[in-house]
Amino acid sequence: MGPGEFDLPHSLVFDKQGLLYIADRNNGRIQVFDADGTYIRESSHPGTPCGLFMTEDEHIWLAHGHTGEVMKLDLNGNVVGKMAGSGQGKTLGRYGEAHYVAVSPRDEVFVADTLNYRVQKYVRGEVLPRDVKKENPK
Repeated sequence: MGPGEFDLPHSLVFDKQGLLYIADRNNGRIQVFDADGTYIRESSHPGTPCGLFMTEDEHIWLAHGHTGEVMKLDLNGNVVGKMAGSGQGKTLGRYGEAHYVAVSPRDEVFVADTLNYRVQKYVRGEVLPRDVKKENPK
């Protein structure tokens, strides 16, 4: 599909200038539009880009679906960081499908895994993420 067209738009975030970033999952890209819907640009992310989260310092966290990767991007879609050890799998730090991502005010990165039925939390300075459910059992 061409620029401005979608095949499973999945997650939406705005930057401080009012540009809208949309994870276009089945086209393996993030498309950027102005607030009136005018196409601006796109960045390629082969696989299934799913969840986006815009940080206060205007970096985009990407939960990269079936690749199992969790990446930090600049506003042009360039990878500026990646969670070490992320990828496909069932062990801590790996994902069946890294689907949604959020960053807490304490800079902890949470990633929802829809195929392994869990949420993992990355804490700065720790090598492996934590399993949120096991961390706080009821």
